[in-house]
Amino acid sequence: MQVNRTATVFVNSKKAGTLVELRDSQDLSGRESYTFTYAEEYLKHGVPIGHHFPLKEAQFEFDALPPFFSNLLSEGWLRAHQAQKARLDKSDEFGLLCANGEELIGAVSVVASEVDSLLTDRLIQLPIPKPSTLKDKGVTIVGTSRSFNDYAVDYGNGQSISGVQRKLMMKLEGNQLVPTARGGQYIVKPAPEGVPHCPENEFFVMNLANKVGLNAAECGLVPFEDGELAYVTKRFDILNEDERYLVEDGASLCLVHPKHKDSDALSYETVLKRLSNAAGNSKAVTLKLFLQVVFSYVVGNNDLHLKNFSLMRKPSGQSTTMDTLTPVYDVLSLAPYPKFDGACFMSIGVLAIEEGDDGHFSDAYNAFGYYTKHDFVQLGLNIGLPQTLVEKQMKQLTSKVIKILDSGFQTPMPNVLHQQIVDRIRERCGTLERILD
Repeated sequence: MQVNRTATVFVNSKKAGTLVELRDSQDLSGRESYTFTYAEEYLKHGVPIGHHFPLKEAQFEFDALPPFFSNLLSEGWLRAHQAQKARLDKSDEFGLLCANGEELIGAVSVVASEVDSLLTDRLIQLPIPKPSTLKDKGVTIVGTSRSFNDYAVDYGNGQSISGVQRKLMMKLEGNQLVPTARGGQYIVKPAPEGVPHCPENEFFVMNLANKVGLNAAECGLVPFEDGELAYVTKRFDILNEDERYLVEDGASLCLVHPKHKDSDALSYETVLKRLSNAAGNSKAVTLKLFLQVVFSYVVGNNDLHLKNFSLMRKPSGQSTTMDTLTPVYDVLSLAPYPKFDGACFMSIGVLAIEEGDDGHFSDAYNAFGYYTKHDFVQLGLNIGLPQTLVEKQMKQLTSKVIKILDSGFQTPMPNVLHQQIVDRIRERCGTLERILD
């Protein structure tokens, strides 16, 4: 095997090690293998780059690019722009990572070739104003939703953000949010084509999540120059001006390639067990993960795939335990969008018995035709939570949701959209009261 391409991995601008792509020149199939080796100096004072990369002198060897690295890449809209600009195939993960790995969510950076330092700093201007205050202060997003695509040409290269929706990192300059290749304080998402008022939808659901006690990412609605609203969320990976938390999403922690993030071979039971294990089997983290799944079901968020879970840890110590659940993010209701809502109740199955071609639903699901209290209580039990705690927490969650809706809680959005979301929520809360006789 010969060295084909090399990249350097940094943690908070400190050289952590070298990622190497190898190829057998005699193998006409073009298969590659990969190694990662920690830098000798980094081993003395550094921290593991990822949960599955404990500090050690021996090199790590892989038959394919590890999910830790492939899950750092952009998806969808931004990835297509990046591949076109770099003249790379969208499937060339190593090439895309080298071209767009310097500015990532979390402490890790990846750049092409073997180098000793990053060419640009990763400083972020602090403090970062709350997104919810920006609109009232007269802040606007430069340009319009229609010109948003053009920003990717100048600012999309060198950074990666997961998710298939249109989104870019931006920073506050005066009274405008402007795109930036470095130092982004916020992630800005306009409404996707064919999904009207998606920003308002997500803002409502995220605020509801906070009101019921889930830790949702700070967010706001900010207008473009023509008045159309975009969803703006504050980055939660920032520890201080030059340090960031080490963040890994569920796909990375479960060793799943991003294209399999919602595979039928997965279930929330299996995923939550693996994430709980990555968190040191913390019951507090396990319970929060469980409630995130229940809340997503209640609001009609049918897109809770592996990349919409994330855990993090501080860049100190040698433990690989991801001891903190990140704020909840990317949660909205698909109830107003029949094209995407369909008959799908969740992104993946709730219980492990549903996995794979031979999987099957619970007796309760088969009796009712949808998930009920039985399925979620069983999920809680199967991931190690006491039944009394599970039932109490579910009851408290749904009771809080109904109480908040009954109080007239609303955020800016068309009344028709609001009613569609509320109707779905009330319906789902009702299903969680049903049990088999």
